[in-house]
Parts: sequence; structure tokens; C-alpha cells
Amino acid sequence: MTIDRRMTWGLSLLTFVTLGLAFAAISLVLDRYQERQLDESLLDVARAEADEAPSNGFSFTTRPGPAANDVGPLEKYGLMFDEEGYPLAATPPFDTSEASLPDPHHALDVPFNFTFASRKYRGIVVAIPGYAGRRLLLAASRDDLDSDSWFVRTELAIALFVSVAWLVGAIRWLVRRNMREHRRIAEILHRIAGGDVGARVSNEVSDGDLRKVGSDVDEIAQKLAELVGHQRRFIAHAAHELRSPLAALHGEIQQALRKDRSNDEYRASLAFMQKASARLKHLADELLELARVEHVAAAPAPVPIADVMKDVVESLEPLAREKGVTVSCDAAPCEVLAEQGDVERILRNLLDNAIRHSPSDGTIQLELVVDENVRVCVRDEGDGVRFEDREAIFDPFHRAPANRVAAHGAGLGLTIARGLARKHGGDVFVGSERNCFVLSLPNHPNHPNSATHNA
Repeated sequence: MTIDRRMTWGLSLLTFVTLGLAFAAISLVLDRYQERQLDESLLDVARAEADEAPSNGFSFTTRPGPAANDVGPLEKYGLMFDEEGYPLAATPPFDTSEASLPDPHHALDVPFNFTFASRKYRGIVVAIPGYAGRRLLLAASRDDLDSDSWFVRTELAIALFVSVAWLVGAIRWLVRRNMREHRRIAEILHRIAGGDVGARVSNEVSDGDLRKVGSDVDEIAQKLAELVGHQRRFIAHAAHELRSPLAALHGEIQQALRKDRSNDEYRASLAFMQKASARLKHLADELLELARVEHVAAAPAPVPIADVMKDVVESLEPLAREKGVTVSCDAAPCEVLAEQGDVERILRNLLDNAIRHSPSDGTIQLELVVDENVRVCVRDEGDGVRFEDREAIFDPFHRAPANRVAAHGAGLGLTIARGLARKHGGDVFVGSERNCFVLSLPNHPNHPNSATHNA
């Protein structure tokens, strides 16, 4: 049995039981209401007959019978008993029938049902005032009461089955429609899982909640499509970056094996291969570092960023000296919440990028600003980043077409720097000046936000 059929039968059964209990309760309430009306009327007429019995010679009056409904008074049937329980007076059919008479010792003023000569009655026993032990039984036929009850139950039963039949049809239609939309969403998810990241639910779903689910599925599919596209571009770029040094290394090895060479020629060939392998190793290290960026950050700890800045400047001093670049750094003590190794890697990548893009005899300034966050500004004297490249330069393997200064690099430094910063709740971005990169990290709570220092 399919899930929509099971849901249809389940909801239909629940509806039938719920409506059946509701209609049964209504029928019971109506029965009790009519029976209570008859009981109150029986008691009133019985007490009136008992009050007038002594003056009427212990016989019944012509008073109308009890009224059970809006039709009018019912025919009354009665018996009067003496102290021993023998009849003193009786109305038909109690005066002629040989059937057993009702119990005269029944509890006083308490209505009860009984059967006489195969006919059902509703009766009540009251005491005759001034004559201890003498009692009067007044009864009315239950035919009208039972007839009304049967009519109400029949009508309610018809209404129940008509309502259930209509609701079953409506439920089946709704379940089929919803399950059709569920199946559509499931089909889209199956296609996405199979690699079709272009599949979309769109707005073809009518149900509001399912439309929200469909919108979430479309959003997930869009993000997956972006990730798949990013992954494909990343693999293509990585393959391209690896191909050049591998091709050069392979060609040099072939040339070295093709004919005998002198020691100096072999030494030169090995030096070339060492340079190519170093480039491969650097690219592999960068790719591993980029993968590590995706890992969840460990618990942050206070990092003395001023000390880290000075250590990074010292570590890259040989590269700056080779380029003829002067690096200026004068930071006051300050702490951020992050991993120290990650902060070092971010600053090293930014400073390395600044050195490579600075002109000879240029100056690089590292400035520390503390406000709501801690910001390190790395400013060089190069041409800077074009406005249209402000975000693209953070893509893996991106190189501005107009500037190939860092063509020997892997093109991953800025990507890694931004990824590490965002992992710690910060960011790396191009500042308001084209030649300034900014590292922003959360401030340590022990250092008030109002304190500001420019190095």
C-alpha cells in the first residue's frame, strides 16, 4: 500500500471515529434532554393526582397526561396502591391486563423504565399525602420518546455517512495533491543527489509550508551548484598550475637521460629540477593549507598581535632586503582572540604580497587600529587593486591580467588569508585605498573598544 493510500485511509478512519463519537454524544444529549422533560412532567402530574386522590375517593382525575415534547400531553396511565401494595384504582391498561403490575415499592420520586404487556413505559412513584404507605404510580408510554430518539439517530447516522463520504473524497484529493508535491520535491532531491545541481522546485508548489521547503531545496541546490562550479574551477586551475612545473621537470629529466653530459651540465640540470620541484612543493603546501582553512577553528586564545607583527616582519626581512623594500612596523601591545599560527600565516601572506607588488626602494607600513575590532592595515606603494578586482583577487589562483609580478606564486595566498580570518570571525579585504589590505579580527574583551592606537 502506497503512503498516500495509507494516509487517506488513516485520516478517513480518524474522521469517521471523531464524527461518530461527536454524533453519538449529540444523540445522547438529545435523548437525555427529552427524557428529563418527560420526567419533570410526570412528577408534576403525579404529585397533583396524589394531592387530589383522597378527595376523589382514590381515583384518577381527568387531568391531561404529562407533556414530553412539543406535540402535546401524552396519555397518562396510573395505579394507586394501599399500604399492603394492593391496587386501589387503575387506568387502562393496568385495570384489565393479567400481566404483572409494576413494583409499588419502587423508590419515591425517582423515574424508571418498565415493561407491561410487551409495551415500554416511563413511570414514577409518589406518596399520597396524609396516608402513610399509600402510593401512586403515574406512567407514560415511551413510544413517542423512543420514536424521536430513533429518528434523531437515523438522521445523525445519515449525516455521519454523508459527511464521512464527502470528507474522504476531500482528504483523498488533498493527500494526493500534497503527496504529488512531496514526490516532486523528493524527485528534485534525488536528481540533485545524482549530480543534477541545476534541478529546481521553483514556485510550482501550492502548499505554503511545502513551498518554503521547496525554496530551501532550491537554495541548497544553488549553493551546491556554486560549490561544484568553484570546485571544478579550482581543479582546473590547480591542474594548470601543476602542469607547467611538471612539464618542465619531465622535459629536463628526458634531456638529462638522452645523452651524456659534463658535470657542470648535470649540475645545472639538477639545479633546474630542484627549482621546479620546489615550486611543486610550494604549490602542494598551499593546497594543503587551503584545505586546512575549512577545518573548524579550535577554541580561540589571546594572541599578542603586536608581537606577531614584529616576528612576521623579521621573518620576511631577507625578501624585503632583496627587493630593496623598507618595512615599517610600530604596534602597541594588543591582543586578539584567535590561533596564533593562523594569525602569523595571514600576516605573512599579506606582507609577502605587499613586498612582491612594491616597487624597488618602496616602503610598506603596518598599522594597528583598535576599535570595535582589531585591524591590521598593510599598505604598500604599488599600483594597488583595481575596483573590479577587489573581490576576485581572493579567488583561488586569481592573478590580475595587468600585473604578473607574482606569476611565480601559486595564487592562493590571499585566498588562504581570508579563509583563516573568517574562520576566526574576522575578515581580510581591500581597504579604502587601492594599495592597502586590512586584516580584521575580534578584539579581546580585556582590551576596551574605546582604546585606539595607530602605529
